[in-house]
Amino acid sequence: MRTYTRTTQKSRRTRGRDGFSLLELLAVMAIVAMLSTLAVTSYFSAIRGMSSRTARRGLTNALSMARQRACIDGCRVSLIIFNEAAGFDTSGSKVSDLAASYVVCPELGRFSFVREDLLFDEYADLNKLFREKLSTDTSSDSVAGAIRLYNLSAGSWSLVRPYVVKANVGSKADLLYSGNSFQIEAYAFQRLTGSGMQSSGGGNPTWKAGDSYGIEVMPVQSLPKGFSFRELNANASSDASLTDVRHVTFEPDGSALAAATFTVESQDPNAKGAKFTINKRGEIQVSN
Repeated sequence: MRTYTRTTQKSRRTRGRDGFSLLELLAVMAIVAMLSTLAVTSYFSAIRGMSSRTARRGLTNALSMARQRACIDGCRVSLIIFNEAAGFDTSGSKVSDLAASYVVCPELGRFSFVREDLLFDEYADLNKLFREKLSTDTSSDSVAGAIRLYNLSAGSWSLVRPYVVKANVGSKADLLYSGNSFQIEAYAFQRLTGSGMQSSGGGNPTWKAGDSYGIEVMPVQSLPKGFSFRELNANASSDASLTDVRHVTFEPDGSALAAATFTVESQDPNAKGAKFTINKRGEIQVSN
């Protein structure tokens, strides 16, 4: 009997010493909840800060690279901003989300003649830069493999076929002694026709003789999700959101063809944006 009583009393003392009261448990739960709240808040603040720095640093590097390439390569280089489709609705036919994008394009040459959907450059060996049309190539307006050709004079772009075609230019060469005239043949880009095949940037997507053209020198870059360019139409339900284009062109001496301003803003009011100002001297200034 004595042994049982001592064991029981010892067990009771152990439970009383090792257990938690209700107030202590509630205090611990409150501390854990407070720490979790602080951790989540700090996490989202860090994400906003990283997104803002990424948007600022990415566009700054692209502008600097465009200016440097213009000076090093001795040709005009443009930075073009535009929107790309980043999501579609359940039907798959309407755009539901946009990605604010930008790309750097060097000037490859100037078109000497334009006829309907053909863009000629008589002074460039286009067949050395792009492949010629093959017998297996179809003539349908398929966007598969199409190249986005940028008009660096107007800041617009058109989709062209992934090859060049040889055709007669509008001008003729008169031979003085033979009395005959011969058509001049040259290689040309062939534009794709139809809705959505070209932008309306610059207000006039029509190509004309003397327009400088170029292609992407780097993959198309995008701002972090939730960021957009104030200068562009950011309404996903508007057809103009995918055809609105702005650009700045740097000359070989580092100056800019025209001053430009790009403003990066966020849908989150707590995230910082940035304003990029390029003057005619080519100087790039970044401010909040």
